[in-house]
Amino acid sequence: MVSPDQATGAAPSASANQEIRIYAHSPIIYWWVIWAYGFFCAALTYVQGDKLTIGEAAKPLFVHPSPWVGLSFTLLLLLVIVATSVRARGINALLLLLLLGGAAAATYFVMTTPGLWTSPPSLLMHMNLAFYLLLSTVLFLVWFVIVFIVDRLSYWRVRGTQVEKVQLFGSVLGRAPESWSVLHVRLTRYSDDLIAHKVLALGFLGLGTSDVDVKLSIFGGGHEQFRIENVWKAARPLKAIQAAMGQKATVVI
Repeated sequence: MVSPDQATGAAPSASANQEIRIYAHSPIIYWWVIWAYGFFCAALTYVQGDKLTIGEAAKPLFVHPSPWVGLSFTLLLLLVIVATSVRARGINALLLLLLLGGAAAATYFVMTTPGLWTSPPSLLMHMNLAFYLLLSTVLFLVWFVIVFIVDRLSYWRVRGTQVEKVQLFGSVLGRAPESWSVLHVRLTRYSDDLIAHKVLALGFLGLGTSDVDVKLSIFGGGHEQFRIENVWKAARPLKAIQAAMGQKATVVI
């Protein structure tokens, strides 16, 4: 994500006092798909669900009659877990797509073959309305707090030829601030994770996330290299840095 100063879309100034921020994000940024689909399943269950009673308390439960609702939610949850744990780059992206396609075909075969799995363990997944609402609400709150509060407590800041890694409240935690006066900075944007960067982050709609490699040439000699992961719409702050630093920055987008 970019700072509020960059979110306006105004043309960047070449002023030495200009501050450009780059925010890294936790992999949980991609989990919006789960809570969003969970709320959709909850609405579908409320509208089309059957009311059941279980046990002596006879409390009513709303359950959707189709097992595909619960199964699709489970498969999507597993997909997001895999996609945010293993990066699908290069040949790994093709292998992951083949694996997911094979798993989907196998699931469809099992679900549509008469007589198969008709006795326990039957592949029928029915989650009730309360399950979807509870899981989606808790996950949304956790996602919101981490993405919009926790992740914004630390960021990279570029001002003139000064590059800083800022950690708010870092002094309280005993972490010394890090800063570098640079002769040159090279920023390279990678959006090569097919599932996370392109699909879950809506890269196909012009949004998306990227990993940014940072290589600093420092006054006095030497280099430093870092990777900033899961940067939302990374092209915007990188273009601003290129415009502000001129020949002192090389940006590969």
